[in-house]
Amino acid sequence: MSPDKDLVSSRTLPDGTVLVESARGTARLTRLGPSALLCVCTGVLSTDFYTPMVAPAQREMEQSGRLSMFVDGWDLRSVDTGFREAWTEWFKRHKQHFGMRLLVRTKLMDMAASLANLFTGMNVVKTYSSVASWERACSQDFPSFRGRAKAAG
Repeated sequence: MSPDKDLVSSRTLPDGTVLVESARGTARLTRLGPSALLCVCTGVLSTDFYTPMVAPAQREMEQSGRLSMFVDGWDLRSVDTGFREAWTEWFKRHKQHFGMRLLVRTKLMDMAASLANLFTGMNVVKTYSSVASWERACSQDFPSFRGRAKAAG
């Protein structure tokens, strides 16, 4: 593997959206409103994605005291073990005030979420394998949620 393959860059767009990218994957985090973040992920997320991704989540947690994360992982193929483990530690610290709705297409991503829940000690990550059921759940948590096609565009 070339050294540049996992080089992760992060930038904040004019609307406040945080875009994290490498040659293997991307994550786009958008604040929907108080205590709500939408995260659209593609490809493979390495351990180095954790720090720029957790920053907006931590900011929201500090400002609102709670956080709902809506993660569109439909085009996410895999996450590195270090990435999952770092998030799991964050989930443990905030499990009383945090919940994630995760859209997945692969069993591998469903298993990663199950491991995070197992090590957190409670189900902070709820997975969905249907876009419609994920959108419904997100709308129940955040009524102005716009849906996958509109949110990802």
